[in-house]
Amino acid sequence: MRNLNVWEVVDLRKEYKIIGTTWVFKLKRDYQNNVIEHKARLCAEGFTQTPGIDFDKTCTPTGQLNSLRALIAHACANSLDFHQIDVKSAFLNAPLIETAIYGLKQAPSAWYTCLKTCLLNIGFIVCKLDPCVFYRKTPDQVWIYVHVDDMAIFGRKLQSFKEQIDQEFQIKDLGQADLLLGVKVNQLQDCITLNQQHFIKSLLHSYGMQECKIVSTPLVPNLHLGLAMEDGRKSFKAIEVNYCSAISSINYLSTATQPNLSFAVSCLSQYLEEPGIQHWKAFLHVLKYLQGTQDVGLCYMQNETSGLVVFSDADWGNCHETQRSNSGFLTQMNGCLIFWKTRKQPSVLISTAEAEYKSLCNLNSEILWFRQWCQEAEIYQFDSAIVIWEDNQSCISTSNGNCNLNKKQMKHLDIQLHFFKEEVQSNLINLQYAPTLDMLADFLTKSVKKPLHNVP
Repeated sequence: MRNLNVWEVVDLRKEYKIIGTTWVFKLKRDYQNNVIEHKARLCAEGFTQTPGIDFDKTCTPTGQLNSLRALIAHACANSLDFHQIDVKSAFLNAPLIETAIYGLKQAPSAWYTCLKTCLLNIGFIVCKLDPCVFYRKTPDQVWIYVHVDDMAIFGRKLQSFKEQIDQEFQIKDLGQADLLLGVKVNQLQDCITLNQQHFIKSLLHSYGMQECKIVSTPLVPNLHLGLAMEDGRKSFKAIEVNYCSAISSINYLSTATQPNLSFAVSCLSQYLEEPGIQHWKAFLHVLKYLQGTQDVGLCYMQNETSGLVVFSDADWGNCHETQRSNSGFLTQMNGCLIFWKTRKQPSVLISTAEAEYKSLCNLNSEILWFRQWCQEAEIYQFDSAIVIWEDNQSCISTSNGNCNLNKKQMKHLDIQLHFFKEEVQSNLINLQYAPTLDMLADFLTKSVKKPLHNVP
């Protein structure tokens, strides 16, 4: 902190507001849970700051996981190096009135501004659609994914970039990415795999489930959880556990490396306010499933298959309390899984075709963003229409414009939903029929049996 001139001693004035400090101690562990570093940091007590007076900007630079997975797939397909660097005491480099310090509300925003300025000065361009992704075209193509002070870098000649960034900040060169954002990265000759086995083991241990019986699905097939009755709520309170913390622990798994948990997390998250004992038992069932899938993750291979392929599905009216439908989709680029989503639709729909059509419309906004991001970051140029696989013929007919909406049950839909129809008719999207048994997104909309639960 002295080397970076974080502070200077001044006289105390009556009009100055004093912000206290506290020491934060942390153990840094590797993927096998071994302690590799003891860390101590002096942090400001930012919770005492007054909004609008002491600070106004509070954003934190965290890139989207979709962007990271797309960069990994691109690196694998093009045999690029995938390294990781860590900026030591990153926030202390950012100028505030003097210099930012950990704990201040405005420190993350100040650090991002400092980093962005540095990268722009050495020829990088910031992605408009994901400001935590930077890329440089010359002299050698390099892509950077930023998550606060951790950076994943992709390219063929990364040493020159490391030397440039080391002149501005004190960095720790971690070499080939091995443990990134709590995800174990295995870089093999022809593929890259991502998994969170170490986190799952820790999770099972924290709930005393390390010796539990293995089950084959995240939830019991065709399970329908309802609101907890009085007896169920009392039974849950008696065991004195934090339901919100439990669900959040599996939420990151579902968004990072385990899409097969997405529907279970979506279902269990609906009862955060008043959980009952049946919801807790369902959570324990998820842990039993994780016991048998600790080494399951994502695999990115040097696949000859190119382009973006999407599967979209919906389960009509499967919520017994609200009669609302569930939407789900997953996306592959070069044969590798990039992003997925499970979502409960916000309104009641009157037909299966309508539920499927609305799911496609929700998907379209994600596809539009991803297509533009890939082109901006020069990851992939779309020379042909994006193929979306759908298992509802009526929905496909409507999207292709083969029926008159004024004579169909979907004539009441909001006009904004028909933006997807224009995308199809403009040949930007190629909607194809996939039989239900071939619908890869089926597990994102309901609790399915084991044979249907294999994730690509």
